[in-house]
Amino acid sequence: MLFFVAAFLLTAEARQREQVQFSPELIRAMNVATQTTRTLRAELEKRLSGDVGVRYSETDISIPSAALFRSFGYDDFLTDGEKRSLLTAVGEALVTALRAAGTERKYLRVVLEGHTDADRIRPGAATQVMPTNWELSSRRSTGLLRFLEELGLDPKVYKVMAIGLADTQPVGPNDTEDGKALNRRIVIRLEPDIQSIIEAVRSR
Repeated sequence: MLFFVAAFLLTAEARQREQVQFSPELIRAMNVATQTTRTLRAELEKRLSGDVGVRYSETDISIPSAALFRSFGYDDFLTDGEKRSLLTAVGEALVTALRAAGTERKYLRVVLEGHTDADRIRPGAATQVMPTNWELSSRRSTGLLRFLEELGLDPKVYKVMAIGLADTQPVGPNDTEDGKALNRRIVIRLEPDIQSIIEAVRSR
């Protein structure tokens, strides 16, 4: 009996996910994510002075870690005025872009990703709380989240989450200095919130 109940629930969930794939809510969320990223880019370009190496795509903004953190740093904005100023510009631009989306952002979430190169933390620099790039990338993304929260971006209201991905998603070769510099980055990604879309499909 339990087998048939489990099979039924799995089939029902599969049907719901299939509906989500073609739902107007998903299409709308994808369009809103793209438009909100465009707004974010425009706001950043107004606020950022000089070339800090920001890279743009349809649904994410990539900022070099060196622009935000010193080597092995993760909370530089507490003591470094220049990095705090840059983070403030990023935070204000993100708040403006999300608010511009209005009620359409209900199907969106914001993911803050920390990325590193593939070089291991030197034995002399590693600590018990920061032994590997996993902890470093996580600390940087959560540090950004805390900073944005200070600026008034409520993570619950705006569905903001922070994750550390270490060196698992390189965008450049890890055997050159230029490639490693590309891989050390913070990504602000706007994407559809699938759980919210599933709930919308269920309530039809």
